[in-house]
Amino acid sequence: MMLFFRNVPATTRPNELYKFVAQAVAGDFSKQSKQVVKAEVLVIRDKQTNQLEHHGLVSIDCDDTGIRALKNLNGLLFHDSEILVRCYKQRDIENDRRRSDKPVPPDILEKRIQDRRRGDKVEAYIDFSNVFYTLEA
Repeated sequence: MMLFFRNVPATTRPNELYKFVAQAVAGDFSKQSKQVVKAEVLVIRDKQTNQLEHHGLVSIDCDDTGIRALKNLNGLLFHDSEILVRCYKQRDIENDRRRSDKPVPPDILEKRIQDRRRGDKVEAYIDFSNVFYTLEA
């Protein structure tokens, strides 16, 4: 399961996000490292306004652990900023209505009117700061 962390602080490093999630899913550190697989910080730049957004993406080994982390972390303070956590779903031919010709439910159509689909108006980068800084135990 993958969790998406919306609007993490700009100074966040992937190893900090990793520790934050690991502490929420297990009591002792030996179990934590097995349950949280990977943490990344995504930097998204709006090409029109040149503004940056920082988000986190965390891979967790099983759905039960991911659901527990989602419940424990959503709305908590992380570096003095309230974070919003949701399940990250990657699009494929099975769940993308634009490619599968499935009818779109009315509630989704309503949401799309308000949705900010930005497509090619943004660039996404992954924070590589942990390449030079090892994960601390």
